[in-house]
Amino acid sequence: MTTDIGGVSFAFNAGDGDLDLAGMLPELPGLDRIRGARIGDLFQAPDRLAGADRLGVGVSLGELDQVGTDLGHQDLGHQDLGRLGLGRLGVGTDEPGIDEPGIDELGTDEPDIDELGLHPGVDGREPPDKPGLATDPPIFVDPNRRLPFVWRDPIIIDRSLLGEDSPDPWTWVPTPPRNSVQRGDLDVPVAPSASPTDGDLFESPDGDTRYALPRYSLAFETTGDPRISIVERDGTAILVMAFAETPSPAAAPGVAKLPHLVTVSLKYRVPVITGGTVVLDLPFPSVRIDGTTVVAEMPLTTPGLRQQLLAALSSLEAGVSLVVGRAVTVGVPTGETMEDGRPGYRKERLLLEWTAPPAPLVISEAHRNRLGGVAGGIQPMGRTRITFDGRSHSYWQDPARPERFYFLPDRFLLARLPGTGRPPALKARATSAASVDDVRVTLEFYAQPVLVRERLEAARPVLQEEAKARGVDAPVRLEVLPDPQPSLRLALPRGGAPSTGLVERPEAEIDLELGVTHAETLALEDFRLVYDALFGASLSLLRGEVRVGVGGAPEDVPLELRFDRTAGDVLTLTVTAASAAHIEARLTNAIESRVRPGNPAALAVCAGRQIPLRIEGLADDLVLSPGEGLDVRLVPRTPLPETGAQGVVLDQSEVVVDPDRDAIWALVFDRTAQPQLVREVSVEAVPALFAGPQGAGPQGDRVAAFVVTVERGGTVRLTEDVLTGVTTVRVPVGPLLTGAPPPPLRYRTETWWQSGGIGVSDWRETEATILLPVRTAPSPSPQGGGGR
Repeated sequence: MTTDIGGVSFAFNAGDGDLDLAGMLPELPGLDRIRGARIGDLFQAPDRLAGADRLGVGVSLGELDQVGTDLGHQDLGHQDLGRLGLGRLGVGTDEPGIDEPGIDELGTDEPDIDELGLHPGVDGREPPDKPGLATDPPIFVDPNRRLPFVWRDPIIIDRSLLGEDSPDPWTWVPTPPRNSVQRGDLDVPVAPSASPTDGDLFESPDGDTRYALPRYSLAFETTGDPRISIVERDGTAILVMAFAETPSPAAAPGVAKLPHLVTVSLKYRVPVITGGTVVLDLPFPSVRIDGTTVVAEMPLTTPGLRQQLLAALSSLEAGVSLVVGRAVTVGVPTGETMEDGRPGYRKERLLLEWTAPPAPLVISEAHRNRLGGVAGGIQPMGRTRITFDGRSHSYWQDPARPERFYFLPDRFLLARLPGTGRPPALKARATSAASVDDVRVTLEFYAQPVLVRERLEAARPVLQEEAKARGVDAPVRLEVLPDPQPSLRLALPRGGAPSTGLVERPEAEIDLELGVTHAETLALEDFRLVYDALFGASLSLLRGEVRVGVGGAPEDVPLELRFDRTAGDVLTLTVTAASAAHIEARLTNAIESRVRPGNPAALAVCAGRQIPLRIEGLADDLVLSPGEGLDVRLVPRTPLPETGAQGVVLDQSEVVVDPDRDAIWALVFDRTAQPQLVREVSVEAVPALFAGPQGAGPQGDRVAAFVVTVERGGTVRLTEDVLTGVTTVRVPVGPLLTGAPPPPLRYRTETWWQSGGIGVSDWRETEATILLPVRTAPSPSPQGGGGR
């Protein structure tokens, strides 16, 4: 899987689930202030995160030129598949010879990458290109897994420093912007929408060729048993499953097969010893295509894993399902319009998943026995509680793989979105209303999970002893707890008063690795209180937590929604020049509010090593306004190697943000609907305005009527017999949401005189809701008279 950070993507071996944070960034002087690591991914918009894989839609895996582990600047091809620890992948295409296994067996170590804790494999074979169309399948680590952990957050990675593949390692080449392109400029098939499904019909850029993505179902023997076997290979038992190609709903004569990679994972439900269940996801590290058959293999590294899976496969309660992923590289519409009026497109790597029938999968007792299974149920997961920094944390142990433990993130923070300005991942949408009491505001947000590395590192020795007690000496591996049925609980004000307790929000979309997406509709008074709390006004008015109820007492992960404490980079670092002795760069405030950089720690990534950098040019009291930048020099503790640096990591955990209310409101308030409030306005006149001394108008003339027109409202006609009238006016709702005074009313008066003349006043502004007509002398007609 890949994650895009500050313009570069890193691939982590999510397949083995090893959260080797210490290996990624070993203890280095100057980095002791790095406190947290974000879970998740910044290249996906929140509306595509939660539940995307469950709905069967495409999950974006990053831009085409932003994926890899070598941190270099060049694009990646099939030769990089091995580095990503994919095991063996199947390559699907209609080209002759490509339906053979297309990726070599993986497993060779690459020390320069392994030192980063990425655990790579070896290079694979590259299938031949189809003339005029790129058939490269996407490059990423084990697409069956959800998004991995990022090293630290906030951090900046700058890909513009080239590594050993560059002929001149000290030549800086800027990363080109990722803009939309014309459909005709694409060299990959085109999807019909930004979120395609595996049942869609794809086309070549010129529209001459159509493509469909095949599905794969579990194959069966003539005896009726599924093609599931266990073979011995070099002393290790291997679980082997075979799948048969199934036509796509879009398949038809003349429709070609869309080039793709195939991945397979097995999901099953495991009981927890204290109650409840958890769904575990086991990816098959080796998948190959043989004609129209896909063969997936999984090493059963421990006897416990073999018996656990066989017990699950023979149990209806385990709910075993096989998820087949097809990874494709396609062009998708961006929603942008090009200069010629045509829609814009961009390349994306997508993973389209499908649960292969039958689901649930249950094998017969005789089949289980032939595979070496014994009678007995599924072994439950155990839980260990470890205290860190005054708070107790739970770790759940996999009974079949005792060295594997699952945990929860430390908290969730309001996210910042990628792209220009990195705006907060929050939107406020109001509806039009007939009165202030009827105004309703929908507040939608996306929060990212965060973990504290020190907490996990402190737990490792304890967990290692737990694994040894189960007879396993392998290093402890840590993963986020999968499928724990989490729920969001919020305490929001009602009627202007704080809530007395947390209330569950069942409609929230939650993924412990991706984040939380939720929309809440509030009355105007309550919204104002909540919005003030986002600036740190009161923690009692806006509290939340993600509750995970996995057996026994539930676990609660705090949710913090504040603009001064968000998940995501607020600074950008642009390298302008580099040498072995120093790196020249420009540090820029990328957000809408002022920031205080402080004294951040930094390091250079050089051929698998991390070299601490001293930042020169930053004053302790420096304040950067939005868009303001500063030239800095990064000086390595030891000279950088001749091969150059492949990336720069900047710790932003100590950056202080001073939220700008006006600028943030301009970003988060949705003006597309142009909500308006209908206000009632009264117009009143007194009898004296119709009679008496005529300060305005001909002597002896009288006013017959006043006609008052209200801007963005109606018209009222007053006479001596009708001295009052009522109309309505439409005013923007936006100012009311933040407590700003409503805009003044603008009106003018036509004075109709009995002599036939009409006087028209100037437009007047007032904040009052009772308007008085303005008597105005009639305007002279072109002949010197007035008339109606």
